[in-house]
This record gives sequence, C-alpha cells and structure tokens, in this order.
Amino acid sequence: MLGPQSMGYDRTSIMYSPEGRLIQVEYARESVRRGSIAVGIKSKNGVVLAGLLRVVDLNEPDAKVHKIDDNVYATFAGVAADGRVLISRARLEAQIFRMTYDLPTDIKGLSTKIGDYCQLYTQQGGVRPFGVGLLIGGVDDTGSSLYYVDPGGGVISVKAKAIGEGDTEAISILKENYKEDLTIEEMETLAKDVIKKIVKDEVDEKDIMVVSIPIQ
Repeated sequence: MLGPQSMGYDRTSIMYSPEGRLIQVEYARESVRRGSIAVGIKSKNGVVLAGLLRVVDLNEPDAKVHKIDDNVYATFAGVAADGRVLISRARLEAQIFRMTYDLPTDIKGLSTKIGDYCQLYTQQGGVRPFGVGLLIGGVDDTGSSLYYVDPGGGVISVKAKAIGEGDTEAISILKENYKEDLTIEEMETLAKDVIKKIVKDEVDEKDIMVVSIPIQ
C-alpha cells in the first residue's frame, strides 16, 4: 500500500518518489512474490536448482529450470513471458562468452550482465521493469556459484535462496537446514522438502523439477 507521498509516482519506472523509491520496481518485486516457488542451493559439492511445475487444465507444464549452457542453469519466479526473455538473453550472453574465449561461461560475469540488462529497464521511459526474479547457478573454475538477479538489476551472491510464493517461510527453512558441505543428494532432498512444505496442496514428486550441477 502506497503512502500519500508516493501516490502518482508509480506512473513511470524512471521517477523517484519523495522517499527515494522506484515504485514500479517495487511492483515488479511483488510480481516475483506471487510467482511459482523456485529454490536454489549451493555447497562445496555443486549447485541444485528446483521449482514447482504449474499444471493448468490440460496444458503441458513449462519447464521450471532452464539450461543456459553446459555448466549453468537458471530458474525464475514472476511473469513467465519476462522470464523467457531473460533466459534467452542469458543463453545469448553465455554463447558470446564461449565463442570469444572458448571456455564455459563465467557465472558471476553472466549474472552481472543479466542484472545490467534488467537495470536498463528502470531508467528509460516507455518501458517497464521485468516482473521476474532470476536464480542463476552453476559451476566454473572458481567452484560452485549461485546468484539472485532482482527486477531492479541488483545481483546478489547467495548460498541458498527461495523466490516466489511463500519465499519468507522457505528461506527460514533453508536457514535452519543449510550447511556448507551438503552433498548433491542432500541439497536435492532439502529443495524438494522446502517446496512441499510451502505449497499447501499435496505435491507429487513429478510436479517438482530438480536440476543438479555437481563439481566434477
């Protein structure tokens, strides 16, 4: 709910409210919170990304975790169309890196480029911020990496993160159970348990998509 001073400042993404807020970006973050839950966990053994597949009527469910390159995957919560655009952009950036350096993409650099791309949509008229939050996880020569890209363009390195519906409760569960030396199997089990506890309806294993990227 906006206070009186903020009213009217949500008509464009490039206007600050008197409190120094970009209201359109805050709306975009609310869109993320209303999305289908996604979870990312990293340890010294690798990275696990998981998410709840939403099945509507007779529609085939869309993938929740997407391959960016051989060493990196991403998942998102929020507006599906916006997520698809950012996934495509991440794949493009990963291939540019591979063709330039003949190496698998750098996870931190890739996340930063996607954050920069999101930030552009907060500083020009006629566009709106992406209504999606992105978890990018993978393995490169620095080890395992997991980053959260905020709709406003912020890029945060995280050990474990949940985004989407029920994220506050999910993060509390992750805090209680996270360890630096979790095995891939333990991270997979934890990610599934978090999603099952957050979703009020009964969840079948086949409704949870899990992708693991182990350190070789």
